[in-house]
Amino acid sequence: MEPASFQLPAPLRLQLSRRLRLKAESSSGFKFSGLNSSRKEEVLEEIYDLELERVLREIEKLKAKRVLLQLPDGLKVYGERLAEEFSRRLGVEAYVSGSSCYGGCDLALKEAEALKADLLIHYGHTPFLEETGGIKVLYVEARCRLEILSVVEKALPLLGKYERIGLTASLQHVHGLREAAGRLEAEGKTAVVGDGKGRGVAYPGQVLGCNASAAENISDFVEAFLHVGGGTFHPLGVYLATGKPVVHADPFTMEVSEISPLGEEVKRRVRGSIGRLLEASKIGVILCSKPGQFQPGQALNVKRELERVGKKPVLLVLEEISEEALGNFPGLEGFVSTACPRVGVDDAGRFSRPLVPADLFFKALRGGLWD
Repeated sequence: MEPASFQLPAPLRLQLSRRLRLKAESSSGFKFSGLNSSRKEEVLEEIYDLELERVLREIEKLKAKRVLLQLPDGLKVYGERLAEEFSRRLGVEAYVSGSSCYGGCDLALKEAEALKADLLIHYGHTPFLEETGGIKVLYVEARCRLEILSVVEKALPLLGKYERIGLTASLQHVHGLREAAGRLEAEGKTAVVGDGKGRGVAYPGQVLGCNASAAENISDFVEAFLHVGGGTFHPLGVYLATGKPVVHADPFTMEVSEISPLGEEVKRRVRGSIGRLLEASKIGVILCSKPGQFQPGQALNVKRELERVGKKPVLLVLEEISEEALGNFPGLEGFVSTACPRVGVDDAGRFSRPLVPADLFFKALRGGLWD
């Protein structure tokens, strides 16, 4: 195989290292001020370890002739060049999925099956599904190369009054937690990294949008949390799961913030959605067809519980939950979702009718919502 030629020119590398040209655009994407579109992919290769050589070796090892690449939105910009590189160096048919990719729960298995792909190459997440229908899946974590000590240093004033601090991170930054812990301990603080459990959790301190057990398991032993990662999605999950102060340190924007105000606003909106849902009579129960979010048993439990409290449930099957999709059911006054438990939380109150995740629906009925 020929060597890769993804080298960022020195001036742009300097811009990246100093973070002079990057501003946050989303939880996983960037606005490339001053960089033309042809350079965006090169910048991403500098930021993320896409493990090109390992992936090429695996494709060769499996003797794959047709592969499907699946990347989250923040990395989709790089899919085209990856596909071109696989085809150029190995002669494989390489396809890039343009569909949504919300996590390891959202594997493009249907697309891979339709293509009769020999391999699905999934970027940005750790293994989540035990059963993939016989489709071979290669996971590429896409770890971030940006150093985190600078932003941890910047977060120290917000952590000043706390002595015992829990550390969490998204997958792309979890390898830096040991270094972050050392910096906190140099300030005389006790740093604690918890072991998570459940699907998709592969490393100490790693949190997913749907799984903050690495934080929950140590919540009683710490006063606050420091989360390292881009965007507010994951630190908000830590706050909602633990109720403890969470300081968010973003290595991409070099911004630090306290998540509590956002967390309390989200709680307020969710409570409002639940209140409106419980006033409704006819309610849709959403079963998501995404492979890692397909929970027919939970959907039936929700249906039975709604019937028990005098509601009229209607079972729905959706792949994507959106205002447009829900608009096809004008007779329903609200919805309970058995899909990702963050659907109806981060976007609470933004749908025209109440939409509540199943776990919070059950907690609300028991009177234990965020107690």
